[in-house]
Amino acid sequence: MGSVTDGLKTINSTIRTLILAVLVGGGGLLGYLTYAEYTKQDRIVQEQREQLTALQGEVASRDATIEQLSLSLQEKNEEIDRLATSLTLLKTDHRLARLNVVGVERDEAGNAVSSQLEFVELSPQGAPLGEAKSITLPGDVVYVDNWVVKFDDEFVEKNDLERGTSLCLFRRIFSEEQVPSEGTPLDEVGMRPQAYSRGGQMSEFESQLWDEFWEFANDPKKAADMGIRAAHGEAVSIQIREGNAYNIELRASGGLSIQPVGK
Repeated sequence: MGSVTDGLKTINSTIRTLILAVLVGGGGLLGYLTYAEYTKQDRIVQEQREQLTALQGEVASRDATIEQLSLSLQEKNEEIDRLATSLTLLKTDHRLARLNVVGVERDEAGNAVSSQLEFVELSPQGAPLGEAKSITLPGDVVYVDNWVVKFDDEFVEKNDLERGTSLCLFRRIFSEEQVPSEGTPLDEVGMRPQAYSRGGQMSEFESQLWDEFWEFANDPKKAADMGIRAAHGEAVSIQIREGNAYNIELRASGGLSIQPVGK
């Protein structure tokens, strides 16, 4: 009887040990699974953080690129505006004078014998400056002889106060039936051209231009020191028509032209 009881005790002990082992093993497994799940979530969070950081870096890089492109575009637009303004200034025409045809006397064959003209200098707005000069010339092909000073384009582009446009001094008007020296004088050397008059006395700069005009024309270094691109005589001519009027214009960066008013 005693041996049976001892056997049962041994079996029960063994069962309890097995149950305890199962419980301990199950707890360990559960703990491992719990830990594994926790660390998995932690890794996911860490990966998401890294991805977010990388995305933020890409966004910041793109923002910097966009800002740089915007700045570059702004600079290019400003340069385009500057070039457009410079080109406009270079092509700006200034009305300097108007030649009115009062009448043309003709012989029986219809050939022009003489022309009665009025020459008046104009303000930038086209208003007359002073009294018109009455002039009678033989024939009907008229020349207006001038001294022209042209400055480097950089001064014209910047709209420089003194060098922002070519300058012109009207010397004389004559016809093709005369030699130039027989023409009628217009502006006098040493006097301010009316078209450039701002009131007061002629500036030292302007005075030097006209007083030493032929020196500048013949000495490239002397001209360059004053920002002068070219200095020379220039005559414009046209066969006039009775009743017409003609504008004499000077391009800011170039020379003279004579054109019928309104044509």
